[in-house]
Amino acid sequence: MEPSEDNPFLDRLASARLTARELDVARFYEDNLPGAALLNLEEICRAVGVSSATVGRFARKLGYPDFRAMSRSLRTGVREELSLPVERLRQMHDDAAPLPRSILEQRVDAAQEVLSGCSSAIDTEAFNRACALVSDTDRPLYLGAAATGRPLMQYFGLLLSYLRGGVTILDGTDHWAHALVGLEADAVVLAATFDRHPAPVEALLRLAGQRGATSILLTNRRTGPLVPLADILLTTPLATQEAMFRTRVATLIVLEAILDAVAAEHPEHLRAESVEEIFTLMRGYL
Repeated sequence: MEPSEDNPFLDRLASARLTARELDVARFYEDNLPGAALLNLEEICRAVGVSSATVGRFARKLGYPDFRAMSRSLRTGVREELSLPVERLRQMHDDAAPLPRSILEQRVDAAQEVLSGCSSAIDTEAFNRACALVSDTDRPLYLGAAATGRPLMQYFGLLLSYLRGGVTILDGTDHWAHALVGLEADAVVLAATFDRHPAPVEALLRLAGQRGATSILLTNRRTGPLVPLADILLTTPLATQEAMFRTRVATLIVLEAILDAVAAEHPEHLRAESVEEIFTLMRGYL
């Protein structure tokens, strides 16, 4: 049968019963997507060191008629998931323009689709471990993200400062080297990415590994070059979205859930009260 949006490649991979050699093929795809989607049968066999028959059995066990069907599905998915905003904008203009009201409805529907899959997409044990690390006031915490992820991380770090100290929000990437000089083995690094694999975040995760610090990666990509570098992986769902800008609502919800967990761990409110007192002293709000 042809794969559907309700049964994507990685979900099929997780539920398939595979032999040892087929598992080698599975690991190759897990470690090398999306680039592996563009490889032909001969290239896959050569990279993994298996026969074409093994790759064919692997594809059929995942529910595809053959390797060609699996490859076609993977390439379609890569084009959809990694399309650039400008490409999606061109597509929108090629299609009939929706009415203003339906634009809002489409955005809400897209957000609801992503949110409905959040609980099942994120591993409960990994989430609990991440919350415990972020809550640990004895461990310095570094927050890093690039591009659109940085304002979300700044928002998270600002609210987190109500609950604990020792938080370093990494500003522009040209300042990261100065802020990370004191990164030690007792530190926790929380990085967030969306769709892409920013080089500064890769460097941050590698540095954390070299220094012995514990790293957490919040991303909507279950595979790619950053995933193996993180000690704890929090993966939000992918959703089909034709709008120019994909929704970041899942990233925001996970960060806010971590805030809730930290607040539950620190019920004394002393730091939050001190922050509010200073706000009042500085006449922050009228």
